[in-house]
Amino acid sequence: MPIDNLGKTHFTAAEITVINKNLEQIRITLNRIALNLTADERRQYAKVHEKNKLLINKVKDYHDTQPQLQSPEIDWAEFEMDYADRREVAGMLAKVRELENQLLGIKILRDFDNYTDALRDYNYAKYKNAFSSQNGYAGKVDALKAFFPNTGKTKMK
Repeated sequence: MPIDNLGKTHFTAAEITVINKNLEQIRITLNRIALNLTADERRQYAKVHEKNKLLINKVKDYHDTQPQLQSPEIDWAEFEMDYADRREVAGMLAKVRELENQLLGIKILRDFDNYTDALRDYNYAKYKNAFSSQNGYAGKVDALKAFFPNTGKTKMK
């Protein structure tokens, strides 16, 4: 017996509505400050790697502990806001990745369940086509057979 129906708990209509409403609210909130960077802009501005983030953190530490050493050419209020946003966004991204993994897991199991059911239905249609005189099964089998292009062929050596 094949393993199927792995995802037995399903969303309610109310849950789907709440999730979509909240995702839309997040999208709207982010649209206020998010910029749609081009591929070139992403490459240009994405040069702050882990080592450079350590530099940022060290400069922030000096700013906090020895402000007399900081450059007067920097808008430190803006630096603080950028730093706070960066820290918050990092936490949000971790949550989004966790949500993505949860949603992918749900989708994978639902896809698997649907696929095993589709195979079972195809086999049933082939059986009914071969052993019954009911109309419609031959057409269904022919239509579904297109999804199995390599079956039933013998390779010549």
